[in-house]
Amino acid sequence: MPSSSPLDLLAGAPALLIYTGRKDGLGNRVRALLSAKALAEREGRELFYVWGTDRYFGPAMDELWHFDAGRRMPRWASRVVSLRYRFYGPGPTAITESMRRKHLWQIRSGGQPVTWDDDIRPWAEDFRALTPVGEIAERVNRVFDDSLRGQRYVGVQVRSHTVSHAKTLQSSPVEWFEQRMRAVRERFPDVRFYLSCDTVAAQERLMSRFEGCVALHDKGGYNTTEGVRSAIVDLYLLASSQHFIAPAYSSFPEMAIHLAGRAMSFERPGQPFVGELRLNAGLVDDPLRPAIRN
Repeated sequence: MPSSSPLDLLAGAPALLIYTGRKDGLGNRVRALLSAKALAEREGRELFYVWGTDRYFGPAMDELWHFDAGRRMPRWASRVVSLRYRFYGPGPTAITESMRRKHLWQIRSGGQPVTWDDDIRPWAEDFRALTPVGEIAERVNRVFDDSLRGQRYVGVQVRSHTVSHAKTLQSSPVEWFEQRMRAVRERFPDVRFYLSCDTVAAQERLMSRFEGCVALHDKGGYNTTEGVRSAIVDLYLLASSQHFIAPAYSSFPEMAIHLAGRAMSFERPGQPFVGELRLNAGLVDDPLRPAIRN
């Protein structure tokens, strides 16, 4: 549960608070939080974080993954103490001895990971170590066992919802994904596709054009708790693929790529796949640990 008083930020050990925006999506929140966790551990500071749950984003972090590394704070508490402890960032900041003497560091994420210097442990290491909560883990395993286990498949993520980044919608239309899926099928006629679409219309369109597609149904509303949990199921199943066709200007593909430890090949508009597609990434045994391959 969130702390109820800004006094929690001012008492005890030196502290670090990472402040994520109300409209930040899943990827922006996770990479900011985990990179701040790495910095707090290196600097010997207690971790606090602002992670809003409202109409813009439904679930708390611990409703998605088992996470007890920090304490969640209400947004108002951070703003109150900002009268005394100003915000740093977003962007690189040189740590000085004067900064180290301050009791509290408050960092605005700006939708980005904390990258103050090169000695901070990469946030992706902590991300791969997370375990989803039971409901998510069970659904990942069920879909994988029923439809994907032991097969080489291609993950496809389509962003066509009206609230998606304007550059994503412009650069990554559904037609582009159709073209790339068709090219894959010409080389591998029997390959399966795992679809992650943020609209029913896009999902139905692709499933009607390509046999052998696997996708979730009844995914929940956009950025609701149910919807974000479904997105995380998609995330693990995309990361367990042998090749990934992804949209541009989205942090979600970055999460899947890091989750897989860059084990599978990938492509997206502006970053085309180079060479001959082989689907030779190892098969995944545990879809909750897609970086480990046979």
